[in-house]
Amino acid sequence: MLQSTQVTLSHTFAVDEVATDASGAVTVTIKRLDGTVLSTGAATHPGAAGLYTYVLPGGPASPGSLTWQLDALTVDWSGSVGGAVITVRDFVEVVGGFLFGIAEARLRQKGLANTTTYTTATLAERRIEVEQTAEWISGQAWVPRYGRFLLNGSGTDELVTPDPFLRTVRSIKVAPRAGATFTALAGDDLAAVAPDDSGILARDDGQVWPRGRLNILVEYEHGHDQPRSDIRTAAMTHLRSIAGAATTTVPDRAISYTTSEGSVYRLSGAGPAATGIPDVDAAYRRDAVERVWIS
Repeated sequence: MLQSTQVTLSHTFAVDEVATDASGAVTVTIKRLDGTVLSTGAATHPGAAGLYTYVLPGGPASPGSLTWQLDALTVDWSGSVGGAVITVRDFVEVVGGFLFGIAEARLRQKGLANTTTYTTATLAERRIEVEQTAEWISGQAWVPRYGRFLLNGSGTDELVTPDPFLRTVRSIKVAPRAGATFTALAGDDLAAVAPDDSGILARDDGQVWPRGRLNILVEYEHGHDQPRSDIRTAAMTHLRSIAGAATTTVPDRAISYTTSEGSVYRLSGAGPAATGIPDVDAAYRRDAVERVWIS
C-alpha cells in the first residue's frame, strides 16, 4: 500500500476451501517487524461468508497514522473458526510508490480494460508479482522501500547490505555476538553511518562493525525515487502477460512449436532471471545490479 494512504484490509476465513464465519468476534492485531503493536481491535463482518475487514488508518504523521513512513507490518486475524481457535497472518508493505497505476495499465494495455474480467483487486495482486520479479531480475527497487535485516558484522568500517541505492538509515543495533543483547546506535554514532548507492553502510567515525554472526540489526530505506520509463512500460506488458494469458494448446514445458504447415518456432521461456518476454527482460536487465546476500 502507498505511504500515507488509508486502506481497508480484508481476510476471508475458509474451512476446506469453503468460506466460513467465525463463531464469535475476530480480533485484529497489527505490528511492526520488531514486534511493536501499532493497533488492535475487533474486525468488522460486512456480510459475505467468512469475510472480515479492518481499517488501517493512514495520514502523514504518527501516532494516528500507521502508514506515515515506509514500513513492513504483520496483520494477525484471530478467532474461532471451524471449531478451532486460530490466528492467521497477512503482511502489509508500505511503499513510496508503484511501478504503474492500475488505471494507467488498463489504458496502455487494452486487453486489461474489462473491469469484470480483470478487477482492480486482481490487477493489484498481479502488480505485486510484477514488481517482485522486476526487482529480482534488476537487483534494485524502482520505488522507495523499507528494509530490515540481521547481518553479519564485518570487523571493518563497511557493512554490506542486500539492497543497493540506500536512501536513509532508520536504525542500527549492534551486539557483540549472535543472541547477545543489542545496543542501538544513537546521536552522532548513528549520524556517522553513511549509506551509499552500492548498498554499503560505512562508519565515518573511526569505529568498525564488530565481527560476528547475525549481530548487526539494520533498518533503512532504499530504492529509486521513481522507475525509468522503460521499466514502467515493461512492467505493464508483464502484467498483461500474467493477468491475461490466453489458453493455449502448447504444453507448458515446450521450448519449440511446429505449426500444421511445418513451420517451427522457438519459444522464449522464463528462468531464474527472466520472464520469457524479450522486451520485458531487456528492460529489467538494463543496468541490473547483482545483489549480495550476507545473511
